[in-house]
Amino acid sequence: MNNTIFDDVFRTMIEKMPYLAVPLINEVFHTSYPENVPIVQLRNEHQQENGEIITDSCLKIAGKLYHIECQSVDDTTMAIRMIEYDFSIAIE
Repeated sequence: MNNTIFDDVFRTMIEKMPYLAVPLINEVFHTSYPENVPIVQLRNEHQQENGEIITDSCLKIAGKLYHIECQSVDDTTMAIRMIEYDFSIAIE
């Protein structure tokens, strides 16, 4: 599936201005990060076996990883997928 301009704008916003994602993360995951929280951007692109390049956003904030992606489709709908990974929990 090809990206639309909306997908590209969302990805560019997250890559170039990740602090704009903080209020969204706070709302979705019920966190309370300040707007100036340190954010580490991690590798966000991989290639599938068929050659298709997938670009998502992965942000590290306070010991947690946030996977964020936006996808719009031909039927004019848009999906924003967000996943939180908490690596601060000890595994026994």
